Amino acid sequence: TTCPYVVRDGKVNPDVRTLKDSPAFVHLAEAVSYNSLAHVLSSGSSTGFSREAASNIDTFFLAPSTSMRPNLNYGQLVRGPGEKGRQGTFTGVLDLRGMARIVNGVLMLKETRSPDWTSRRDGAFRSWLSDYVGWLDSSPLAKKAASSGNNHGTFFVNQYVSAKLFLGDVAGATSALRGYFSNQFLDQIAKNGEQPFEAKRTRPFHYRAFNLEAMITNAKLGDQLGLDFWTAKSKYGATIQTAVDFLISVNPGDEDVTEAVPHVAAVAAAYGDPNGKYAAFLQRVDPRWKSLPVYFYDQTPAVPHSPAAQRTHTEEAPPKNHSNTTDSSVGILGGILG
Repeated sequence: TTCPYVVRDGKVNPDVRTLKDSPAFVHLAEAVSYNSLAHVLSSGSSTGFSREAASNIDTFFLAPSTSMRPNLNYGQLVRGPGEKGRQGTFTGVLDLRGMARIVNGVLMLKETRSPDWTSRRDGAFRSWLSDYVGWLDSSPLAKKAASSGNNHGTFFVNQYVSAKLFLGDVAGATSALRGYFSNQFLDQIAKNGEQPFEAKRTRPFHYRAFNLEAMITNAKLGDQLGLDFWTAKSKYGATIQTAVDFLISVNPGDEDVTEAVPHVAAVAAAYGDPNGKYAAFLQRVDPRWKSLPVYFYDQTPAVPHSPAAQRTHTEEAPPKNHSNTTDSSVGILGGILG
């Protein structure tokens, strides 16, 4: 109440640990996505998995006594005197970055016609997302996050596009993705694969991996719309693959090298791994990698518009004058979990 806090990059105010909302949303996203996947794999019309996923959605988004309002007006608030100390900051928008996983999970319940995903739940969740998109479109906090050149702007696109897709606004989702890859993305990756806006942070390995998570999710979202952003290049000629190649070439120091694992698995699926470079990295860093969730949802058929998938299609193309019908569908948003 007497003086403002001083912002120091990479330093977390201990007060933050007294609030469980941001970690809870991360856990929520995992609970919904994994329970929905388990429901699909169990082939049950109604299972404990689907009930659990629906219950989590109820608690966080729909139940009047526990639900979150569809805005982040108080996200990552920096306490201090005056009105400013009672308002959120644009960085708070980042805390709902798991929205892509949640939408992914709900769409799996819808696709399998789970009786646990009722029309009432669907309508209420749709209403929540519609209100949240309205906030993302109009709030000064959201607009500042959207215009950020680093991971804040990349993650903004994740959740904005996911919500748009759920609401059936394909044109809006497509426009947002094209806007990102035509603007922020152009400056995010240097020729050698370095991410300059993330490298200057106090934990550069973490932030490089963090932004890659968001970039890869944006490419996966585009893939589900029939768009190839895997081959999109920054103004320096670099792709997402270039950024991953750089990440695995640097010494992480005392940071956690396993943060790179999901991104290496995704790049191997999207671009191919003819020389086994990515498989060797994954085996060295985490020998369990083939039993991790990222291995199972980072498979080439899940990203049918990626370079690796296109090469496979070319190699498997039928001879001329022969008809051939194949089903290339991989399920609703099959490759988006990030």
